[in-house]
Amino acid sequence: MNRSLIQTSNQTSQAVANNGIISLGSVLRRCGCNCKLSGNAIELEGAGYYELAASVSATPTEAGPVTIAFYNNGVQIPGGIAYTTGTAGAPVALQLLTTVKLRCCDSANITCVLEEGAGTIENISVKIVKDF
Repeated sequence: MNRSLIQTSNQTSQAVANNGIISLGSVLRRCGCNCKLSGNAIELEGAGYYELAASVSATPTEAGPVTIAFYNNGVQIPGGIAYTTGTAGAPVALQLLTTVKLRCCDSANITCVLEEGAGTIENISVKIVKDF
């Protein structure tokens, strides 16, 4: 079994528009060679199952839905979405949890996208673990 892990965090406030990619910040922990931070994305390489988790604190500029999702190579990952209803200027917390399977010779480019609820992201923490 080849186990890998990466955890990133960004506690710097960032303005993000609808359908904007959220900056993941910097690496807090990393072991193994299957997961690495590349700009605002995490690259995954190697066959196996990867557990993706994120915790996000956002403050929308307008009242309404706030939706955040994981994307793989620019396509939303089924099940990797979280949403709530927000009030203008009031922070909301969202949690994402899903699994991605890579086959032999596959790779993935994982991003976190603010689909709805443009405003400020105050904090994002992402953790990806390759189980087997």
